Amino acid sequence: MKEHPLISSLPRSGFSLIEVILALGIFLVTVLALVGLIGPTLKSVNEGEKTDEVVSVVHTVNAYLQSSPDIETQTDSKFNVIFNAVAEGGEATLFVFSSYLNATSTDVELKVGFSRTEPVDSKAKLASSDFINAAGNIYRVVMTPSSVNPAAMLSDLGEGNYPRYALAVTNPELFTEGAFAMEVRIFEEEPGVNFSELKTVSSLALIDPLFTYNTAIVR
Repeated sequence: MKEHPLISSLPRSGFSLIEVILALGIFLVTVLALVGLIGPTLKSVNEGEKTDEVVSVVHTVNAYLQSSPDIETQTDSKFNVIFNAVAEGGEATLFVFSSYLNATSTDVELKVGFSRTEPVDSKAKLASSDFINAAGNIYRVVMTPSSVNPAAMLSDLGEGNYPRYALAVTNPELFTEGAFAMEVRIFEEEPGVNFSELKTVSSLALIDPLFTYNTAIVR
């Protein structure tokens, strides 16, 4: 049967098989390209957030060392207290982290203070109970004498992957410089049962710090 002339003259609708295949191909290529961008984008976001955290911790540590009224005592200046803490054992440790106000609270507060083993006043120390309600990771901040200090006042401990110096002068009054330079290593640790406030230098030597920088305290 012949097709009616009016029907044969109407424009045909729809797509050919080749057109559909080409469209699907372009769509799939676009999707694959977008999926490939997700990984680097997420990584970039995570790295940016981590950088912000490190900057925040560094600012917190520096502000605490320079201006916290908890460090100085009636008999010792802030400089002397920090110097003595680092001089004893060649290092001093403090912690920075956010903590819930209590076990049932969703409100957090910033915790900054020395390890309970450091020779500082109790008001400058954190108690073991402070770590129980940690909200997020705990930053362990280890301060050691920097090689920037005069060589005559340092003893090279030569500890390989964890190069450290001890103070040859342990009395702050005999330290004649106007500023005491320290190398600061920041370690990021998860809270919980595996967290230990007390860690030896040898165990930390096997861990890469999150960030290392130099700072100084002035008299």
